[in-house]
Amino acid sequence: MKKVIHKFCKATGTNAIFVLVCILLVMELLSINWYFQLVCVVLVILCIVILAIQNSKVYSLRHTNEMNQRQRDEMLVYFSREYFEVYVVDLSQGAYDIIRSAERRGNDIKKLTGDFRQLMERAAVSWTKPPYKEKFSQLLDAEEIKRRFASGEKKIEFIYESYDEKWKRLECFQVPEYGPGNEKMIFALRDYTEEMQIRTNEVLASEAMNDIYTLVAIRDIEADRYECSYHRMEGIMDFPDKGIYSDWVAAILERIHEKDREKFLTELSDERFHREGRAECEYRVRDKEGEYHYYRQYNAKVNVLSGPKMVVLIRNIDAFKKHEIWKAEQLQRELEAKAKELEMTRLLAEKSKDLEKALQQAESANNAKSRFLSNMSHDLRTPMNVILGMAYLAKKHIDDESEVDRCLNTILLSSQNMLALINDVLDMNKIESGVIEIREKKEDLVKIIKDVELLIRGRCEENQQILAVGYSGVIHRYLRMDKLRVRQIIINLLSNAVKYTPSCGRISMEVIEQAGKEETQCDIIFIIRDNGIGMSGEFVKRIFEPFERENTDLSNQVEGTGLGMAITKNLVDLMKGQIEIDSIVNVGTKITLTLPFTMCAEEEDELEPNCNIVHGKYSGKRILIVEDKHINMEIIKGFLEDTELIIDEARNGKEAVDRIRDAEEGTYDLVFMDISMPVMKGDEATMEIRKIERKDCQTMPIIAMTANALESDVQNSYKCGMNGHISKPIEPEDVYKCLNEWFVDTQAGP
Repeated sequence: MKKVIHKFCKATGTNAIFVLVCILLVMELLSINWYFQLVCVVLVILCIVILAIQNSKVYSLRHTNEMNQRQRDEMLVYFSREYFEVYVVDLSQGAYDIIRSAERRGNDIKKLTGDFRQLMERAAVSWTKPPYKEKFSQLLDAEEIKRRFASGEKKIEFIYESYDEKWKRLECFQVPEYGPGNEKMIFALRDYTEEMQIRTNEVLASEAMNDIYTLVAIRDIEADRYECSYHRMEGIMDFPDKGIYSDWVAAILERIHEKDREKFLTELSDERFHREGRAECEYRVRDKEGEYHYYRQYNAKVNVLSGPKMVVLIRNIDAFKKHEIWKAEQLQRELEAKAKELEMTRLLAEKSKDLEKALQQAESANNAKSRFLSNMSHDLRTPMNVILGMAYLAKKHIDDESEVDRCLNTILLSSQNMLALINDVLDMNKIESGVIEIREKKEDLVKIIKDVELLIRGRCEENQQILAVGYSGVIHRYLRMDKLRVRQIIINLLSNAVKYTPSCGRISMEVIEQAGKEETQCDIIFIIRDNGIGMSGEFVKRIFEPFERENTDLSNQVEGTGLGMAITKNLVDLMKGQIEIDSIVNVGTKITLTLPFTMCAEEEDELEPNCNIVHGKYSGKRILIVEDKHINMEIIKGFLEDTELIIDEARNGKEAVDRIRDAEEGTYDLVFMDISMPVMKGDEATMEIRKIERKDCQTMPIIAMTANALESDVQNSYKCGMNGHISKPIEPEDVYKCLNEWFVDTQAGP
């Protein structure tokens, strides 16, 4: 019995032993049967065992809580070494616990919890500057974080700049034994400003080693000594590669322009350097020949093991300054010319009885010209971007014939669009009046939609956006319209959707046909949707005003003039159409565009001429091409290589006149004549040819082929004796059409 008591004493304590002893004494006094005594003892032992188990569980739970608290405190101590913000995030619950925060103190920080998504939304607004807000968006989706961890990614981290002008490093990694039932991660922040400074210094040193600077030197500030890594200032002054820094400054001051000395001493002073950690100054230095040169000096602070040093970088900026001076002189000449023009206008207006009317007309014409040129400048960027991009892709995939063919087709398509816009810019009558004509002819609406889709889809793929285009609702595909303007409107609207929709967003365009006001008309409705940043109701009211842009984080990062929607609205009004916009901030935008068109019969002639059908064979015909640019000559000859023409060349007008004069009568059947050439211009050469007393020189067709494309240029071509005018850039169809027109008796080849 003693052994039993001793055994359970350790497990149950003094109280249980005392109870057992009392029961045994009572049984002895009452002289109860030994068998019954044994049963009672067994029952008491069972009770004691149950009590022991319960006490053991309580002890174990208390021990576990103490271990968790100790682990939490150890984690706090560990992260306190480098991190000023530490959170434990439960990805399954979307909640977080604050382990450490630089803005809070005391034990109370261990009780702070919250919604992790809300924390990240607040962080994107208040923690970081706009260029880095997008970084925080990847932490809004807990499921995406779990997916990244499940794929084997050990840490999610990035660097951002906060509003307190400091750099921070954010790190997210799994807790130990991460997995089902324990999907938690550590979210921690630490200061990264010093590391970024080191990176900046490394970049400066790298630039210097790339021979950007004329002089690179390291100055020991305390010892007031310098040592040059290298320099190229032998033509300016002689000085040792190492020595006393103040002596070197004194030597520089002797050669600095007297007007720059005070600026040099102030802007590159040690007081400013110690206060700001850097200093910069531009000044002029006299070389050994007495000529002044412009230099920019930049003093930067770097931290090395031996202590802080000053890096001295000096760069020659003569070319930059010469360009600035040239620009200033150009501006001055323009201002003087403008002043003379305004003065002349004023003097003429003073002599006119209708002064006010004349001034109003001049102002209106000038505003119309500026507005039109601004609009065209904006619209030319889209096709130019496509041309450059497709040219790059074609070069990149030069061995892939199908890809190169696709790129070249896209380049031709965008070039035609760009050429049409340039032709409008060159039309001075439209610029002066501010009127844009709508030129309607039979076009294939479905082809236009496909062409636009091809242009926009490439940009969507670059931005990882989804583009969906549907036109099954189109019944009549052949309509009378201005193809250029319709394309311009659709591209403008889709381009805006692409620009203001984040990555992985969706953009769609649905085209529907409805009956028009007359039987021969139909209304084509374009419905363009996106799930981008949207617009406020207040901005939607003024979206069609020129230069209007809504001030948002994303719109500030997107380049643009704010003219696109104003241009679109003017074109829609010219076409007697309608455009409506519905938009919600952070939800998306829906644009409904309705344009009326006249239907065309499908059995009419083809919409556009085919180059392979238009050109024929002109065996035995001899022509003379007068062109001073080799590449232009190569292009024209390339267009004509299958025509069986005999082609002679001349590099200027005088050479052309001599060739025709020295040739036998009837040698040349046609002349393609450039206008702007050295030695003798094309119009002068034409007049000289017409003076030659020979029948063929009087009747020979001479066709201007020139970049002078204004209406006045065309009229001048006819005045000097030419028979036609082809504007550059040259379209093959224009050349073939001209040949067919003048070689009417030539039978086309098979």
